[in-house]
Amino acid sequence: MAVQKTLRPYATTGIAIVGAGLIAATPVTAPLANVTTMRDVALTSALTDAMAPWIAQYNTAAENATVLINNYNVAPNVAFQQLIANAQSWIQQVLDDPSKIPDVVNEMQENLRAVTNGYSLLNVAADDPIAATAVLHTLSGGADLSTFTLGHSLMFTLLPQLLPAFLPPGTDADAILPIINFIASPMSGMIMGMLGPGLSPWIAMMNSINDGDNLNEILANMTGAYFNGATLNLDFILPMLDGVVPPGTISHLDFAFGGLLTPGSVANADYTYYDASGNIVDAVPAVGGSIFNSLGLAIDASGFLGVPLTLTVESQAVGPIGAMMGWNQAMAGLMGGSPWNWDGKNVATSPAPPAEPPLAGMSLPIIPTDFFDDGGSGGSAQAGDSADWSAFMDAIAALNP
Repeated sequence: MAVQKTLRPYATTGIAIVGAGLIAATPVTAPLANVTTMRDVALTSALTDAMAPWIAQYNTAAENATVLINNYNVAPNVAFQQLIANAQSWIQQVLDDPSKIPDVVNEMQENLRAVTNGYSLLNVAADDPIAATAVLHTLSGGADLSTFTLGHSLMFTLLPQLLPAFLPPGTDADAILPIINFIASPMSGMIMGMLGPGLSPWIAMMNSINDGDNLNEILANMTGAYFNGATLNLDFILPMLDGVVPPGTISHLDFAFGGLLTPGSVANADYTYYDASGNIVDAVPAVGGSIFNSLGLAIDASGFLGVPLTLTVESQAVGPIGAMMGWNQAMAGLMGGSPWNWDGKNVATSPAPPAEPPLAGMSLPIIPTDFFDDGGSGGSAQAGDSADWSAFMDAIAALNP
């Protein structure tokens, strides 16, 4: 008992100290939770900022890939489809009337000439239907007169008249026109498509450094440029053009390089789908491009228009997939596929034809039942109903004069 009485004051004191400590500790523990929350918010914000440029590049790539996929799905390998559809038509024509052989052969030769010349446009006049069809898939269209922004297709049409104002006196403008045709051709688009993914990341790096971007942004832009392309500003070379073009004629110059998934922007009208009521339910932008389409510039037109006016042409990049698909669709148009070379004019009153694959509803050639009938009275067919074999032999002889 004496020991308990001796320890009681100490126990009481100890309990009091512990209780006071718990009370004093309460305000300390609450701020700790707040500090942790602030760190979480800070870390989340930093991660969001770090991922923002990467997400933006991915979203652009996804949008570009969607355009390419939808273009392919409209009519896979459309040029090959058009070739098969044409061959089916030719065979049927010959089976129905062998005397059509010369006409069929001429049509085949015209298709071959159109595709061959349409690829490079080197031997094609600017007003040739071959050029008109090809550039729908290589040059941008549209014009905004409120801002004096022109499409490349309009600039291509005006160039023969504008060239004398840009060239030194005595220069033969006609000698330059074939070069202009080539840089507007599908072949030049294929060249740009192959160059773009290799050059675009380095152009994007240079642009990012000039813009003062941080390392994360630089890496994101370089990676994204491989897929989405980048634009090279060439204003620094304008002083070097003095003596080549009149000083001050060109006030801005840039060149757009495509990435792997860059679809391009061209004048051909969108490929459209309709419902049963004739309403457009979907529209797929056409793809393609060229060297000329990759050029962006601003031109002081006061020298040849007589009024202070600046004409602007915005650069349009193209990648390898977009260039190949554009050429595929151009070939279909050159071989007679009307939905694949639609200029889009007067869309309000004459909408674009539906994007119908060339092999839609296709059937194999049918041999007429009287094809081998000699036309005699003993045959099952009536006289005069059989194929004209004399015309057939004349057609063969016409092929070997």
